[in-house]
Amino acid sequence: MTGRRLPVVLLHSAGQTPQMWQPQVEAIGADVRVIAPWLAGLRPGKPGDISLVSTAADVISQLDRYGIEKAWLVGHQLGAMTALQVATTEPSMVAGLVLSGAMLTPGRLALGMQKTLIRMLPNQALADSGATKADLLRALDVIAGADFGAKIGTVEVPALVFAGASDPSRAAGKQLADALPQGLYVELDGAGAMPSLEAADQYNQLLVDFLGLR
Repeated sequence: MTGRRLPVVLLHSAGQTPQMWQPQVEAIGADVRVIAPWLAGLRPGKPGDISLVSTAADVISQLDRYGIEKAWLVGHQLGAMTALQVATTEPSMVAGLVLSGAMLTPGRLALGMQKTLIRMLPNQALADSGATKADLLRALDVIAGADFGAKIGTVEVPALVFAGASDPSRAAGKQLADALPQGLYVELDGAGAMPSLEAADQYNQLLVDFLGLR
């Protein structure tokens, strides 16, 4: 299998479903194997403990089950943090990373603001994902406990870090990209905290180029 056609694994955020990646699935095309699994602990009807160790272990297990030795990992928020955990745990399985909503060392102020916003959300806002406010708050607790500072230098694969130009947390993305040995930071105009959805055309063009699929 050539590097141009390595599988792509799309890892969703808390409060979203794997379906959030539909625009990217279409952009990547049918010639590339794409896997968009539920993160462990977030699948509706199968609640469980959420930790970066467990979500990463589940991704690794699925890659093993599918016979995939190496893949590109694309993730947002908890999915991005999971991708980083996989890259630090099983680096030989990761061809490269595409991340958004991830943090090197999560800031308490930013996470506190996110928790406040989640508590204010109407329950109906989460109906499509099957997630609850408790799920989102648990996910933020997981992110808050993460600290890749001591390990980030070992992630030597190419990494594209996206942030929306209007995302209040975009500085965290820049910090992460700067810390990654092969990190590249890109801000997308017209996007906030969800660049893959809010600026899908820009995101997809850069994604496809980064994956070498043009």
